[in-house]
Parts: sequence; C-alpha cells; structure tokens
Amino acid sequence: MAAHARTALALWLNGCLLMVGLGACPTLARAEASESLAVSQSQQDASELVIPNDTFKFLLAPFQSSNRFEYNHYLPLLIGINEQIFVDNTIYAKQRPVDTSNLDSSYVETIGESVRLGYRRLLRGRDSFWGVNAGYDSALQSGYYYQQLGVGLEITSPNFQLVSTFASPIGNRSYPSPGEAVLSPFNIQVALPTGIPNLSILPRFYYVYDHIGESSPGGQLQLNYSLSPKLTLEFAVSYDYLSGSGGALELKWRPNVPVASKGRTLINPAILGSYAGPVGNNGTRIIRLTGSDPAFGE
Repeated sequence: MAAHARTALALWLNGCLLMVGLGACPTLARAEASESLAVSQSQQDASELVIPNDTFKFLLAPFQSSNRFEYNHYLPLLIGINEQIFVDNTIYAKQRPVDTSNLDSSYVETIGESVRLGYRRLLRGRDSFWGVNAGYDSALQSGYYYQQLGVGLEITSPNFQLVSTFASPIGNRSYPSPGEAVLSPFNIQVALPTGIPNLSILPRFYYVYDHIGESSPGGQLQLNYSLSPKLTLEFAVSYDYLSGSGGALELKWRPNVPVASKGRTLINPAILGSYAGPVGNNGTRIIRLTGSDPAFGE
C-alpha cells in the first residue's frame, strides 16, 4: 500500500511539473500568470500615462515690460513603474516693451531656448514624487548672446508642490555696449491649495546677483486658476530692488495633457499632470539681465 501511495504521489508531481512547463499547472501556474499579468498591466499603464505632451504659454506684461510666448515639449526617454528619465525643451520669444523710446529696434527683442534632462521617482503609494533636473539655457537679445547652466529640485504631492532652482551664467556674462549682465537666480517656490476649487497660490522667494556686485532678494506671489484640465489662467506680482515692482497675466494651454482613465491606480490623477509634464521656468530658465523684469510663470 505504501509503495502504491509513493508511486501515485510521484506520478502527480511529474504531471504537475509537466503542466507547469506547458503553462497549465493548477494553482502555481495560475499564480505565476496572474503576477506576470499584473506587472505587465502596470507597465502598460505607465507607458500610456507618461506620454510626450506640449505646453503653450502667452504672458501679457505692462507696457514698460516684455510680452512673452513660450512653447514647451516634454519627452519621456525611459519609463519604469515608479520612475522616469525625461527631456524638457522650451523655446520662447519676448516682444520689445511697448513703452520704449527705441522704436527702430526689432519687434522681437529676445529669442531663447532652455533644455532640461530630468529624473522623477514616485514615492510609496504613488500619490507623490520627487525629481531632479539640470540643463542649459541660452538667449539672443538685441544681437548679444547669453548662456547659463541650471539645476532644479522638485517635490510634488496632492496637497503641495515645492520647487527650488538655481542658474549660473557661462561664457560672456556681460557686454560693454548694452551694459547688461546676466543675473544668477536662486528660487524657492511652493504651490498650495486655497480651499477654493481650481484655485492655487504660489508664493516664491528669490535672490539674484551678478558678477559685478549687483544683488537683491525678491518675492513673487502668483495665483493659478484652472479653467479646465487643459487651460490655466495665472496672475503674478513681484518686487525686488533691481527691477522694482512688476506683474503679469499668463495663459497656459496643454492640448494633449495626459488624463488618467477610470480604474487606473498606478499614478494619483492629482499629480499626473506634474509627473508627466514640463519642469516649468520657475524664475530661472528664462535668462534675466540687469534691469529686466523677473521671469514670471511657473
């Protein structure tokens, strides 16, 4: 009897192993297939939600300041379940101030570009993330070429966003003729909900200085109102010793912003637009010269 039991057990084990090889093992095969499917589905979700997208911004400034148009393209390069590496590229053009005595100058005063290579990682629960980025900025203004390197740190959750950035000029920091020098900015900005639906407040502290000794602390207060998931209206005021007081109204449009479908739990929908979106300028990516306005906008 014992010999028959051992023989039956051996036959059952051999049969189970054979079914595992064929993908039909009872219990074990189903568990492995279920786990594989779950991982595959998670990876599919990430690739569907973290997608390339575009942002258009139009900034309207007072007559003595410069209106600005920006186009940004966010491109994920490597996407994991909890992390990504991406490239963020912005090009912009600034109109010459309307209230200027130099009416013979070009209508477009400045053309610039800003590139960031970034890394973002979702935290436990996938409802917040942190990220770092670094890159190169350039601007051609009135025939003179300016450059800088920049770095940034970001932490985002459904209840707040903290961003800190710094930039330092390279190459020619100033030219004798226009007498303008590139300012090195350091920024800390926080985005907080106001309790009013679709309205957030973004206080920013910044400090700017140049290589010839000019420097000043400053502050900016910005209000963002989401007209829709794709359209945001932003209003900002600022003050520092070098530029005095200023303000601007900005319209931001993201025509192909990613939106989470029902049942998608990989990324909290409240942070998806930030996780799969541009870094923003945060006061440093738009090169600022002595005497010019702060770089308003996110």
